Amino acid sequence: MTLLSLPSRTDRDLYPALMSPELNAKYPPDHKAFVRIDVSLRIFWHTLFDICPELLELSGPDGMSIFRPFMAWAGEKKLAFDWSYYLWVYVWLREESPFKDRLLADDKYLRSIMAASAARWAILDRGRSRGIVIGCADTTDLVIGWKCRSVRLGREIELVEPEEPLPAPPELFGYFTLPGFELDIFPGWQSLAR
Repeated sequence: MTLLSLPSRTDRDLYPALMSPELNAKYPPDHKAFVRIDVSLRIFWHTLFDICPELLELSGPDGMSIFRPFMAWAGEKKLAFDWSYYLWVYVWLREESPFKDRLLADDKYLRSIMAASAARWAILDRGRSRGIVIGCADTTDLVIGWKCRSVRLGREIELVEPEEPLPAPPELFGYFTLPGFELDIFPGWQSLAR
């Protein structure tokens, strides 16, 4: 292959199949395109279920009854898979899935999702903010993710039950960032990016 010739199908051409189980199913398991799609999907699957394994209690051991419909919904909504990925999964579970009643019966799912998002923010964010506060309209508890304070310390995630609750976010989830390593301001809630 020369630099002037391109493969007949690029990964960009396969992107719609990542988000659509129907399009994904058009490729037989031994097809090269299926393998590339499958490898790409595994990253998102492991990002979700390795960090929040309790979600498998809702869906069964393969997680596909959560994963595939969520990916299709996320594709329709054109969601970003940044630090808020886990929060969008919760939104889908709460609003679109058959797991809503079981999800809302135990707050461990909400806490796990919020903690996973805060940790992902602390890992991925390259801005000057030192922490992120995530709130949910379903609880007065806050989850705070802190970046490393020094090279000897790791990132920290805290569950905070404030004595005086903050106003609920206008949407299901809201967040704000902190310029220092103290929760000493409330600038108002920001909405999740799409």
